[in-house]
Amino acid sequence: MKNNFKKLILVLFVILTPVYVYSQGTLGVNLDTVKAQKFDNGKMWTFDFPPLDYFQSAYGFRPTQEWLDNVRMSALRFADYCSASFVSEDGLVMTNHHCGRESVSQVQKKDEDLHKDGFVAMKIEDERPVPGLFVEQLTKIVDVTKEIQAAIDKGKDIEEKDDFKYNKIKEIENRYKEGKNIICQVVTLYNGGVYSAYIYRKYTDVRLVFAPEDQAGFFGGDPDNFTYPRYNLDCTFFRVYDENGAPLKVTNYFKWSNAGAEPGEPIFVVGNPGSTSRLLTVSQLEFKRDISDPLILNYINNFVDSLRRVIAANPDKEKELNNTLFEYTNSQKVFVGTLKGLNDGVLMARKKDFEKKFRAAVDGNSKLKAKYGNVWNDISDLVKQKREIYEKNKSGDFRTLYRKLQELGAKEEYYNQILGRAIYDVYGTSIPPDATFTLRISDGVIKQYNYNGTTAPAHTTFYGFLDRYFSFDKKDPWSLAERWLKPPPEFDFGTPFNFISTNDIIGGNSGSPMINKNAEIVGLVFDGNIESMPGEFIYTDEVPTTVSVDSRGLLEAINDMYLLKRIGSELINGKITNN
Repeated sequence: MKNNFKKLILVLFVILTPVYVYSQGTLGVNLDTVKAQKFDNGKMWTFDFPPLDYFQSAYGFRPTQEWLDNVRMSALRFADYCSASFVSEDGLVMTNHHCGRESVSQVQKKDEDLHKDGFVAMKIEDERPVPGLFVEQLTKIVDVTKEIQAAIDKGKDIEEKDDFKYNKIKEIENRYKEGKNIICQVVTLYNGGVYSAYIYRKYTDVRLVFAPEDQAGFFGGDPDNFTYPRYNLDCTFFRVYDENGAPLKVTNYFKWSNAGAEPGEPIFVVGNPGSTSRLLTVSQLEFKRDISDPLILNYINNFVDSLRRVIAANPDKEKELNNTLFEYTNSQKVFVGTLKGLNDGVLMARKKDFEKKFRAAVDGNSKLKAKYGNVWNDISDLVKQKREIYEKNKSGDFRTLYRKLQELGAKEEYYNQILGRAIYDVYGTSIPPDATFTLRISDGVIKQYNYNGTTAPAHTTFYGFLDRYFSFDKKDPWSLAERWLKPPPEFDFGTPFNFISTNDIIGGNSGSPMINKNAEIVGLVFDGNIESMPGEFIYTDEVPTTVSVDSRGLLEAINDMYLLKRIGSELINGKITNN
């Protein structure tokens, strides 16, 4: 049931391209006066075009090329769904607990329950290989825009243009590929305004080092998901080994900050945001609001209800099915937020104002108008066709709906490419492209904010663990392992634990390192709060939205709760110092 449903949801995502937002409210607002904001399209800057002048003006900090290269090479893509980073010269890798959960299951031995007890490799010999796990390091970026656009422009029609593009991309990817460990991915930026060849080194001997028990790494479960204040040790550590079975020696890694970061200090997320839809037209977003999101949410609701019935009838399968249940209840929150946000007049007014100014810039230039002037009308007409198809088939066979919508997919993708070229020609790299699960750097600051009639603190502490444990009658998902109730005497519950910041993230950023200007780890990104739900639609920084584990809390837990001193020492010294 799970696999078939996943395929269905994937089909719906591909056809309908859902977006993901939240409501700020429109009461008493004159929408005609609402204007687009400078960073509505976000701060997910590429390493192709780092915004050096902006960093200088905003923070008095202008990264050198050496700084950027080191940061890029220290960051990792974790499998095909998360982010990670090297945090020592001996190949130690840091990511989230929820990114490593499947790996914990894979290495579990008979009579072990690592999800309940956690995994701690007290000696390096105890580190366990994870079958099939890999990480990828971005080693080089090559601009291949002219080459691919030239191939596209040779096509006589949309189908031929698409074929020429596909063939040229495969040719380029094969050109830079070397054996099994050097791979190339051609990345589409600005929906086709820019194409880059991203060349990666792939590491396949990855071993588990440390994972807290689920009740620490996933504390609060689904009820606390997308919330802040937060209390979550959402971390897992791995190590990459070389071809000789020794810890990999790396030149580029993030050093550790003992001091963490304080409110107002510039900090940067370096990771791989999965997908955003910030460059779509208003008519496309309105289709999501009226058609796609309600449809997908309905399917998710039905699946969640069915899964809960299965679990209730089969208690022995609860542990096996709980991860799947969380996956889809998480999606429920996303799409409820989506619909709420797409119906938010203020957010849509900001998008409409951006589009109005964008179209005016195109129409005001005769060359740009000749190339791009009709694209909004073309997209609007196509969306109208999609609406008509849905209305005629919504009560009939879903396969018919899928087939008819799929026929328009190639045409819509082609129009999106034209729109992307227009965006790049008008704005250049002053706005970042949509996320593509490729490496980005996002700037922000830690700050408290007002919510629910009170104030959310910039940092939380480990005391929040105990407060929620006792406040919720010691029951799941706020139960705690015995170690937290009878801690070692040296453990300090007052240590900063989680924090909130204005950095721009989305799914895929899980496991991203949070660093300061010295390229030191100050935190580990693991979630957004409920206010983060504009993320795939529009970026807002009025309220901080990125939730991270504090570097001080990570070190305190590793050293003084789990007594894994060898890893604590490795983090501080940047290398293995003892075993």
